[in-house]
Amino acid sequence: MIFPSIPFAYFFLIVLTVVWSIRRHRTYQKLFLLVSSYFFYAGLNWKLFVLLLLSSLFNWGIGEVLFKTTEQTNKKRVLWAGLGINLVFLGFFKYYNFFTASFANVVGWLGLDIHLPLLEVLMPLGISFFTFQGMSYIVDVYKGEAYRPHSVWDFLLFISFFPQLIAGPICRSTELLPQLAAEAPKEPPEMARAATLIFSGLFKKMVLASYLSASLVDNAFLAPENHTAAALWVTTFAYSIQIYLDFSGYTDLARGLGLMMGFELPKNFNGPYAATNIGDYWRRWHMSFSRWLRLYIYFPLGGSRVARWRCYTNLMITFVLCGLWHGAHERFIVWGFLHGVGLVVYKWSVDVRRDYGIDPKKTNSPFVWLFLGWFVTFMYCILVRVFFCSADFVTALSFFGRLFDFAAPGRGFAPLTLIVACFGLAINFVGRQMFDKFVSLYERCPALARPLVWAIVFIVLLAVKPATMAPYIYFRY
Repeated sequence: MIFPSIPFAYFFLIVLTVVWSIRRHRTYQKLFLLVSSYFFYAGLNWKLFVLLLLSSLFNWGIGEVLFKTTEQTNKKRVLWAGLGINLVFLGFFKYYNFFTASFANVVGWLGLDIHLPLLEVLMPLGISFFTFQGMSYIVDVYKGEAYRPHSVWDFLLFISFFPQLIAGPICRSTELLPQLAAEAPKEPPEMARAATLIFSGLFKKMVLASYLSASLVDNAFLAPENHTAAALWVTTFAYSIQIYLDFSGYTDLARGLGLMMGFELPKNFNGPYAATNIGDYWRRWHMSFSRWLRLYIYFPLGGSRVARWRCYTNLMITFVLCGLWHGAHERFIVWGFLHGVGLVVYKWSVDVRRDYGIDPKKTNSPFVWLFLGWFVTFMYCILVRVFFCSADFVTALSFFGRLFDFAAPGRGFAPLTLIVACFGLAINFVGRQMFDKFVSLYERCPALARPLVWAIVFIVLLAVKPATMAPYIYFRY
């Protein structure tokens, strides 16, 4: 049961009806939401429900110990124990076989014959997201920046709230726990915005992202040797638009569903492909995760308030770990490494400009320089993402080889694929204005006519969506 799907639609309608029926009884409302969230997760894989519960209880317990511990040395020990066990939990289920195989390769190069057993480990859905949310909580408690949950039930719901459980946004305690502690609103706030977020998320995923995936991207990355250079260039462009529409569409849905139940989830995208440098790109892309990297890895390493070589090293460490977070494979590490290189080059250029008395934040640059910055940033991001989407490192290299072999025969691409990709890029630039316009239209719509609006939207979506719809890309992380 994933969204968007018919079973999930029935599930959510039942949840929404009950949530607002018992809004005067906040405790029962939260307990019902908690049970519903666990039911949702168990519906994805009931065997892994216990792992989510144990992880949540563990982080709540560590947080309570930290709240009650006053001696700094003991607090630090508790913190490191909590972080260590979280990393062991994440590492076993997500990285055990990867590290085992890598270890065997390394010792093999040294002439040793050591083989650790490979295990058929089933990775819990959303493990990277809910583990990182739990880790951020205990670090914030240690630093005195966390909101203390009113009860263990509030904390369990903070971790497992079903709209954001599988693929974020990654919430800090100060963003969601105060909303859980507050009285329930008398009626759903900002229903026009919630409805528009849901419509936006469904359209991005069901129509645009699914079409790009089915029409070209999946086949081209599976067998790049069967496609022309022109088709592969369109594929690099289309995949970056697809993943943006897919992931931002999920976030729109999550935020819209949360808002319908009275909860505001943080924004996760802000026109990332409008960035004019790679630093700006990471301030706009997957913003809750970028913030997590900045607060819990980059800053503790020293951030930029250290010698330049250390700052550049900190960036590289942060983004290699960013790549590893996405998956247990060399191609993700290469992707993260290359983004680290891009950020180091950008940070070096900022440092050089400051050395010469040039303000790097100056915004009145000539249009040609802004356009050049945008073009270089966009092209770098979409080309590096070839490693992200390819099945393995060898396939990625084959893909790059075919990109520049303009004489090689192969399959072309449908012009509609390029048109849809360009439309997706346009959404990146004017999505905010389009969103506000639709909110305004929905608000002016008579209350009795709004169910008809929902019906028309769903009929249109079902009519124009492709026959097949792949799972959300970030569900695998």
